[in-house]
Amino acid sequence: MAQHQRSGTMQAGLAVLAAALMASFWTAGASAETPASALELAKEYAMPPELMAEWEAEHKVPMGWIAGARTEGGIRFSGASRPEDFERMVVPFRERYPFVKVEYTRGNRNARVVKLLAAFREGRYITDIVAGINTRLHLFRKLDALTDLSDLPTRANIPLKLGAAATFWVGTGLRYYCLAYSPRLVKKSELPISWDDLKTNKALAGHKLADWYGVGSWLLPLWGKKGRDWTTRFVKGIFETVQAERRNEGMTALTSLAGTGEFNAVLAVAAGTVIALQKKGAPVGFHCPDTVMVNAPVAGLLNGSPNTCSGKLLLNWLLSMEGQLFQYHYTGARPIHRALQNEKFVPFPKETLGKTLAFHDPGELGDDLPRLMKIWSPYWESGGGPKGEGGARKSR
Repeated sequence: MAQHQRSGTMQAGLAVLAAALMASFWTAGASAETPASALELAKEYAMPPELMAEWEAEHKVPMGWIAGARTEGGIRFSGASRPEDFERMVVPFRERYPFVKVEYTRGNRNARVVKLLAAFREGRYITDIVAGINTRLHLFRKLDALTDLSDLPTRANIPLKLGAAATFWVGTGLRYYCLAYSPRLVKKSELPISWDDLKTNKALAGHKLADWYGVGSWLLPLWGKKGRDWTTRFVKGIFETVQAERRNEGMTALTSLAGTGEFNAVLAVAAGTVIALQKKGAPVGFHCPDTVMVNAPVAGLLNGSPNTCSGKLLLNWLLSMEGQLFQYHYTGARPIHRALQNEKFVPFPKETLGKTLAFHDPGELGDDLPRLMKIWSPYWESGGGPKGEGGARKSR
C-alpha cells in the first residue's frame, strides 16, 4: 500500500512538473484578455459561444517568441491591401502585442518580389513578411528565401485540402472563381451544370463567352483536380466549340462589361469582384457549375529575418479566428479558417457550399503553369489573344 501511495505521489508530481514546463514554454500572449476591439467585432458578427470559448486558446504561442519579439525592431509587412485597411485590420494585434511595432508597405509585384529578392541576395532585408507572392513563390523557394512556418500553432486552422501541409508559406484567405454572367442576357437555368457541359452550352456559344488571360488563377485549380488530359479537352472545347472571345481586359473590367451586356458571361471571375460590382448596382451574377475553383493568397516570412519572432506572432495571429475576422471585415478577404467556412463568410453560399473545391498548391505553380501554358497559349494566341503571363491577376 505504501509503495502504491509513493507511486501515485510520484505520478502526481510528474504531472505537476509537466504542467509547469508546459506553462514555461507556452504563453497566452502579452494580453491576458481578449482585446476590446475583437470583442466588439465578434459581437457584430454574432460569433457563436462555442467559437468564443476557443478564441483565446488560439493565441497561445511559444514563450520564446514573446521574449524574442520584445528585443526585435518590430515587423515590416509588404502586401497589396490599402494601408488604411491594413491599419484597421491589425488593431487587436497591436492591443495584444503593444511592444511589436508594425510597419506596412503597399507595393506592386515588382516592389514585393523583384526588389525584395534583389536585396535578399545582397544580404539585406527591406521587409520581413511578404504577401501575394503566388506566381513567384518558386523564385523565393529557389533562393531558400522563406522561413519554415511549420511551428505556427494556428496552421491547424487551415483545412488540409487548402494547403495546411505547406511548410514555407501560408494561405491567408481564399478566393473563389466561377462564371460571372449577365442576368439580362441569360437565365441562370440556361447556364452549364458542370464544366463538361460548358462545351455544349448554347447560351454561351458563338462569342457570347469572354475569356481573360489569368488562367493561373482559375484554370490551374481545374488542372490539379481533373488532370492534364481533361484540361486539354476543356481548352479545346472553349475555343473550337464554344468559340470564346479572347479579350485584352482584365477580370474586373470584363465583369463590368458583362453587366453592360457586351457578352453573356466571363470565364472565370473571383466572387469578390462580382460582389463589389453588385454593391455598385451592376447587373451581374455569379454561377458555379459542379466544381468551384479556389486559390489562397500566399504569405511568407523571409528566411533569416532579424524580426523572425515578431513575424511569427503576426502570421500566427492572422490565421486565428480574430485575425481572419478582422481581415475579412476590413479587406474583404474570405477566411481560410476551418471554423469560418459557413454561409456568413463564404461568398455566394448557395453557389459554393457543398460543391467540390478545386485547389491548386501554390508551391507547384512554378512547374504547372508553364505546362498549362503550352496547352493554352496556342489556342489563345492563334485567335489574336494578347500575349502575357497566365498567372497574372490583371484587375483592370
